[in-house]
Amino acid sequence: MAVQIEKPRRPINVVLRSFARQSVQAMEQGFRTQHVWPYEIYPGFAKINAIRKARAMRGGKDWFATGEGLKSFQYEVMSAAQGNETIRIEFNHYLRFVDMGTAGGKPIETVDRARKAHYSRRYVTIWSARDGDTHRPFSIMMEARHLEGRMQRYLEDYYGREVNAQIYRTFSGLGAIDLTL
Repeated sequence: MAVQIEKPRRPINVVLRSFARQSVQAMEQGFRTQHVWPYEIYPGFAKINAIRKARAMRGGKDWFATGEGLKSFQYEVMSAAQGNETIRIEFNHYLRFVDMGTAGGKPIETVDRARKAHYSRRYVTIWSARDGDTHRPFSIMMEARHLEGRMQRYLEDYYGREVNAQIYRTFSGLGAIDLTL
């Protein structure tokens, strides 16, 4: 049951901006924990990646890690109408597949999702894509669900009534939509 905060000390947009910033930082921490580039995937990967990049720049067909995924995280706090607060977190689309563990064409059915996820636990000790052992699942949706619950609890206290928070996957560039019309 929600109990309304008598005199909130900070405006709602300041609190939600703090929540969004902390969530993006937690997603970035996931890159470090799971050793996603630009953090070394395995010892010696930086050297191998540099060789692959040099080959690709000369017209070769090698793939190489760029680190663009980590740089792509952005957030914005929007409000379409009172009671319809929105936090938009944007990142490169291909990170959804990394998050599911299906990067590189690996079928979702082969991803081991039995173990409970934890933000500070690396899922494998030795990275061996040939054997099917990679650093997945990742932490994007785990953190999004955490943010969803955090927003719901805060808004219930703020408004003093039950509130529904929902994760939506949308297209880039969309603003908040007023669903009360």
